[in-house]
Amino acid sequence: MASANPWDPASAPNGAGLLLSHFVASGMITQKNLEIELLKLAKDTADVVHPFFLAQKCHILQSM
Repeated sequence: MASANPWDPASAPNGAGLLLSHFVASGMITQKNLEIELLKLAKDTADVVHPFFLAQKCHILQSM
């Protein structure tokens, strides 16, 4: 028996999906709010993956 594909949107929703859909339906969370939160997260973590900042951190660690 094949297991359900977790990446398939037609799969049965999990607990997080059900909770999120409840919040969206009640108006507590909007698509715009979620997009803004994602942009804030991307901004806050941009230095983690940017090569310039990675090179600086690597240099600092090597000089210790």
